[in-house]
Amino acid sequence: MQLNVKRITAAQLRFAAGTQRVTSISARDRVVAARAAAAERLGSTPWTVNSQVPGPWLRGAPVRLAPACTAGLDRALERGGITMRGYDRVLRIAWTLADYDGLTSPGADQVGQALYLRKGMTS
Repeated sequence: MQLNVKRITAAQLRFAAGTQRVTSISARDRVVAARAAAAERLGSTPWTVNSQVPGPWLRGAPVRLAPACTAGLDRALERGGITMRGYDRVLRIAWTLADYDGLTSPGADQVGQALYLRKGMTS
């Protein structure tokens, strides 16, 4: 996954000085917790991280997301905006975002964010 980030200006930096920042340590702690959540969820499978999980399993009964969560993703697939392979990649990213956010499964927000990241990578 690749994300283009615009350069920050000095004015933006001064404005951001009063906001709470995420430290490397707190980000690392969230990543460690997210990986532990994924490993626990995938404990009865041969996989330990979301990137290893095949698409058919992600779309299968054990972890299938509600249609309300995948509506935008389904539309993107139907319109040809993404392929089935891309659909599965979005689901993997959505599960990773949910794990990072401390959720038990992705919601529409995580699927939408994952789709946005996917589209941003192909633009």
